Amino acid sequence: MLSKLIFAFILLLSTAVYAQQSQGKVYAEDKPLEGVLIINKTQDLMTSTNRWGDFEIAAQLGDSLIFSYSFFETQIHQVEAYQLEETWVVELKESRNELDAVTITATNKVKEFRVEEYDKNFNTWLQKDIQEHPELYSPGPSGSGIDFIAIGKMVWNSIKKDKKEKAEDPNRFRILKLGELEAFFKKDAFFNQDLLRNQLAVTQEEEPLFFDYCLEQQVDARLLQDKNEMRFLEYLMKRSAEFHKLNAAN
Repeated sequence: MLSKLIFAFILLLSTAVYAQQSQGKVYAEDKPLEGVLIINKTQDLMTSTNRWGDFEIAAQLGDSLIFSYSFFETQIHQVEAYQLEETWVVELKESRNELDAVTITATNKVKEFRVEEYDKNFNTWLQKDIQEHPELYSPGPSGSGIDFIAIGKMVWNSIKKDKKEKAEDPNRFRILKLGELEAFFKKDAFFNQDLLRNQLAVTQEEEPLFFDYCLEQQVDARLLQDKNEMRFLEYLMKRSAEFHKLNAAN
């Protein structure tokens, strides 16, 4: 009988611990923030603040809570005892991260091509290169004085090299493509089918439409980098909420 009572007590205690909730309020500059993403990284749970900045999430002592919001610095808090017993406050600070300003953009300005500027720059480069590599500018077989074939090859190689360097630069702005997003969700350990189905509530039938909806604006491919995973998750949460609202309206 005693052993049964002890077992029941332990079971009740463990259930109470597991059912603990952490409640709080998130604000910035004395104003509550709505839509702040709160993630319990330890238990793989997430929620967001309401219009008054309030939140409630299941947590245990020592869990890691992540607070993420656009244009604000991400904060990580390790749950302490008082944060399970009383309402606590999180103050977010504005971020100066350049990615925040270019994550999503409707249009990209294309630099105007100016012939005069190009000719001036090319002539400057050509004169400098003639001085550094005179052997490449020796008279050709026709006796014209300048080997234009060599010049053409150098210009073409220079253009190809510049394009390759830009394409390989991971910190350069580049629009995320649908194929990249689909492949990312197939191989990533966190951004996967489980996240789509259970956290974002996107069904298998809705998945193609949801991806199209996410990419209808030009999205910075740098969001897929590990250091930006919280911003990417926040973006997906907001887009999924909009997506479901549109579906419900239709």
